[in-house]
Amino acid sequence: MRRIKTAAAGVALLGMVLLAGCSGGGADSTSESGASGASGAAAPQDRQGAGSDEASDGKATGNAQNKPAAQPTITRAIIKTGSLTIETDSEDVQAQRQQAITLVAGLKGQVASEDTGSDDKGRLTRANLVLKVPTASFDTAIQRLSELGTRKQIHQESSDVTEQVVDVESRIASQRASLERMRTLLARANTIGEIVSVETELTRREADLESLLAKQKNLALQTELATLALTLTAKGEAPVSQDPDRGFVAGLKGGWNAFTATFAALATALGAALPFLVLLVLIGVPLWRVRNRLRRQPALAPSQAPDGQ
Repeated sequence: MRRIKTAAAGVALLGMVLLAGCSGGGADSTSESGASGASGAAAPQDRQGAGSDEASDGKATGNAQNKPAAQPTITRAIIKTGSLTIETDSEDVQAQRQQAITLVAGLKGQVASEDTGSDDKGRLTRANLVLKVPTASFDTAIQRLSELGTRKQIHQESSDVTEQVVDVESRIASQRASLERMRTLLARANTIGEIVSVETELTRREADLESLLAKQKNLALQTELATLALTLTAKGEAPVSQDPDRGFVAGLKGGWNAFTATFAALATALGAALPFLVLLVLIGVPLWRVRNRLRRQPALAPSQAPDGQ
């Protein structure tokens, strides 16, 4: 009986030990699974953060690649021209003319040409000035010159020649490079024929370069200095327009003027020669008749001699 109780107690103790061991393993497995789950949750977060950083870096790189490169700044080349008519309050425009010249000189400009007119008393009643002023000071010049009197007429015109300036500069660079190549070929030429051929082409290209440089200089002068035609008139005087006609009207007027000038010259020459022509006719016609009569008489004399015998 005691043995049975002892065996039962041993089995019970063994069962309690086994039960304690199973519960401890479950706790360990639970903690390990929880730790692995936490680490697994942290890993996707880390991967997600790394992916976000990579995506942001990719976007920044893409934006940097897609962003267009900065274009070089091009200075616009503008040619400005205009005309201005001012009526002065005085009958003598000499003072206003001098003030206009002083104003232009103060703006670092100059007088390109001048045409004046006076009345019977010698007073200056009209002054036409073609002024050259820096393009940047063109509007300032018009404003200050308008203060010399009453502004009667104003005309402004501007044209953009930036493309022409850039084209000429590019052609000059290409022409200079071409000249360098031709000089290299000239140094390598061996025969007289090669030397003559290269020198001929070199001379032609140098002439083209000089023409391009002259065009560039002309464009630079036109863009740096604006042209302003100023007309100063006294009170009551009709202004003389300085704006030339253009287009078909200008061609028609020029052709008609040339025709009338040619006709007038021919008429003048004919009128000058007419007295001499009349005198030549009066003297030449009788001489021509006498000469014909003298030629006929020797021919008639031999033919009449046999009849007389």
